[in-house]
Amino acid sequence: MNLSPRLLPDTSFHGKVTNKNTRPQATGSADYDYFLAKKEGMAEASDSSFGEDVEVASVGSTARNPGDLVEMRQSGSRMPVFGIYLGYFAERHHFYASNGRWVVSLGFAAIFTVSNFASASEIRPLLLQLPGDGDPDTVLALQRDGGGPTREAGAELIKKMDKFLASADEYYQSSLTNLDKARTLVSDGKKTKYLSLFEIAAMLLPKSVVEQGTRIPPAALYAVHSALYRNEFIFRPLSPSADSHRKDHLFEVFPYFDMMMINRVSVLARDYTTVRSNRLTAPSPEELEGSALGNFVLKAREVVQASRAKRAWTPHGILAPTSGVTLKAAEWTRSNMDIVRYLEWWASYDLFEESSRHHAYGAIILRSLELYDGAPLDQSTAWTFLQELGMIPPWEIPSRYKVRFPGVKIESGGGLIRDAPTEIEESRRPDIAAGSRKEWTGVNVFCIDAPETMVIDDGVSLERTDKSDEFWVHVHTADPASAILPNSELCKFMELIPENIYLPGHFQAMLPSDIGMDDSNDYKSDGLVQSYSLAAGRPTLTFSAKVNEHGDLLDYKVEPGVLDKVTYMDPEDVSKFCQEPAPPPVSEQTLTVGTLPEKAKPTPNRPMVTSEDLDGDSKKDLLTLYRLAEAMKKKRLDKGAWPYFSPGPSVTVAFEDVPAVDGPSDGTIVLPPDPYIKVGYEASNGASVVSNTMVLAGEIAARWCSDRGIPLPYRKDANSSSNFEAIYEYATKKIYPLVKTGTPATPAQRQELSRLTGGIQLSSTPGPYFMLGLDMYAKATSPLRRYSDLIVHWQVHAALAHEREVKRPVDPALDDLESILPFSSDSLDNTLSLLHMREKMARVVSWGVNEWVLMALVRAWKFEKTIPPSLRFKVESQWRQGLSGRLDLFGLNAIMDAEGIDSQVLIKDVKLGDEFDVELVDVNVHSQMIHVKAIKYLGHDEPASL
Repeated sequence: MNLSPRLLPDTSFHGKVTNKNTRPQATGSADYDYFLAKKEGMAEASDSSFGEDVEVASVGSTARNPGDLVEMRQSGSRMPVFGIYLGYFAERHHFYASNGRWVVSLGFAAIFTVSNFASASEIRPLLLQLPGDGDPDTVLALQRDGGGPTREAGAELIKKMDKFLASADEYYQSSLTNLDKARTLVSDGKKTKYLSLFEIAAMLLPKSVVEQGTRIPPAALYAVHSALYRNEFIFRPLSPSADSHRKDHLFEVFPYFDMMMINRVSVLARDYTTVRSNRLTAPSPEELEGSALGNFVLKAREVVQASRAKRAWTPHGILAPTSGVTLKAAEWTRSNMDIVRYLEWWASYDLFEESSRHHAYGAIILRSLELYDGAPLDQSTAWTFLQELGMIPPWEIPSRYKVRFPGVKIESGGGLIRDAPTEIEESRRPDIAAGSRKEWTGVNVFCIDAPETMVIDDGVSLERTDKSDEFWVHVHTADPASAILPNSELCKFMELIPENIYLPGHFQAMLPSDIGMDDSNDYKSDGLVQSYSLAAGRPTLTFSAKVNEHGDLLDYKVEPGVLDKVTYMDPEDVSKFCQEPAPPPVSEQTLTVGTLPEKAKPTPNRPMVTSEDLDGDSKKDLLTLYRLAEAMKKKRLDKGAWPYFSPGPSVTVAFEDVPAVDGPSDGTIVLPPDPYIKVGYEASNGASVVSNTMVLAGEIAARWCSDRGIPLPYRKDANSSSNFEAIYEYATKKIYPLVKTGTPATPAQRQELSRLTGGIQLSSTPGPYFMLGLDMYAKATSPLRRYSDLIVHWQVHAALAHEREVKRPVDPALDDLESILPFSSDSLDNTLSLLHMREKMARVVSWGVNEWVLMALVRAWKFEKTIPPSLRFKVESQWRQGLSGRLDLFGLNAIMDAEGIDSQVLIKDVKLGDEFDVELVDVNVHSQMIHVKAIKYLGHDEPASL
């Protein structure tokens, strides 16, 4: 294998580690005026939430307001970008830096924000000197020519930023002793802590600053922020927010014990380098045995060589696929495990800043092994080294380790580990609605879920009225909240992972199926999930709406009940039976590797009924429900709801069973064949009856509780109520005509709509949700899968219990809501800030499907030889060092550097939207990078070559 190592560049538009040590950091190079901001924290992800079904759409993007003062990191420099955000236009984010330079970024990932730092009038002189209606090519050309905002136009803002920094420095100097000892004062000896910036500031700043009121001055918070980032390892940002005072602006604070381990390994690496530099030849095995690192090297070489006898190493972030292997487990000393743990943190957990010296120490360890000649000694190589050691399976998803939920551990090759509640019964209560449940006798409830669905938490039924064009639509939901105590140990357990995470191969349930299961004393009871999954005779909380054929909402109510008749159906069957119009066509592209195991498709855990088997009344009910669902959808569309969610790539992963081992299995690692992976697009968005009635239930929950002044996890836009006309005009004229044809919204369009709406947020007070076309909304139909839905149910049950007692609806003017409800407005506000963060983290983990796609791509390209020799590459960004864009293979991001352009065209002559025929040069699962080489430059118009 011909591997030619690359020198670290001074600046790079891809990759993580660049040359920050031998170049000046205060340079005025224009390379730093146009960059891709690195993701900060663990709750940041791509702006791709518009490609999802609305019920699973991202909690919301952070509001990014022009005039905010922000600090961001840029690849290639230890110096952060500190400046004022000017807005998003010409498909780029624009900033005016404190050094008087105009800076442009493809991403927005601030690590510190002071909102509303500069007024609209203060930034207007700068905006007048920018191409507000231009394109990225115009922006790049203007920067090359030294254009853009002048220092004269930004003079007052520079003074204002300098004043802020001077104030922050004064706070730092006045608290110098504590801030320089932040590591000692804040971190624990052995336990990882999670603290907000506000909480840390309260621990480090003088009481005179902290007790000025409820808000610590932003400059004082920035002083604390600066102190934390001067610690190389201890403080890691979990979720930087748009308001540094928020409770979800969290830091992960590592214990002193971990830092000491990091230091021990660092010393080993330095000592090894010192000894090695004093001799011309490599140390012999006998000489290696004399040091801790040498002992590790000898053991690791032995283990890797045994591994390579059965599975080959590759430079692509995975090992070569096998039909299954059995390996001997190695015995490691404590010192050995320190080194392994160090490499795990370096390669897996992404704990070190790009400028950290620890990248060098990791490379030293890899070099000492003498196993990766010619390969870059980086985190990707360390990742495959860990695979060769047997520490992680070859098909592990790297990004799982980069998102660390507070209070949760990551299991290698598995799921997430929480401390299970010790006494489940202490978290349970008698049915809060006992004796008051409506018996849904004779009512046929349709539970419409894919056959492989294991948890059924919603269904729908129809009730006719004395008017032929008016009906009650009942949405029946599972009701575990009736028997689980809010604020109990089980409640806190579920809050740690607040929703099911659907990452193929690593499914993680909020409420695992075995919780509550009792198989002691020859008696076995179902777990909580199975006990409350919808079925005949089981409890339900029903959200009911009286609607007419025009889709008008006439009345609504919420009541507990018991189901009688449940019919389980497949959404595809329902969609065909109702003759739903076909959605816009999707790509038929597929990518498949491996062999599908015989038992890959699970048998449904419930009796499925087809539409043909329904009786006449049930068929009529189902068709009526579809008609009403479409009428309600039209009402929402008229108010600006998003018309169609384009499906993204869908990934199916299936594993063979782990083969049995002859004889004792102690001391062996048994791995099944590499998994079957299939990538494609789902042609169906499900059944309209389901999607639209579930949104209806969320609207009913919000309205019913809003009428009573009950705080909930309402989901709303920040700006829709004050900016509706502008949002509606932009969405319906610029975006929706394309979306209706199946063309996804562009990143620029998503950014602009997010700017107009202000992003979706969780709030204890209701408000409009533009993308749903609703005045208010709260998710309520999946209490077995989402913690926010459980909160809704707990609040509703408490209110219903009070109403049964006083024989009237809850009235905030007459009733003390804090004594009635389990979550008061104040306590819920605190809960929602952390719930918001955890929901975003769960979504980031779920988006790890991209790594399965890359894994399939490597195997198809290098081992199964099923990738076409030529792919199409469309340019999205131009850089001095090359081009970035997307392939016509599942829209995968790819890089083409100057060498890869292969003299086809000058970089400066390439325009955004230009296309190339390309071939793959490198694919790396760990770094999530694809490098391509140009075969032919097509420009804009030339048709694809066959």
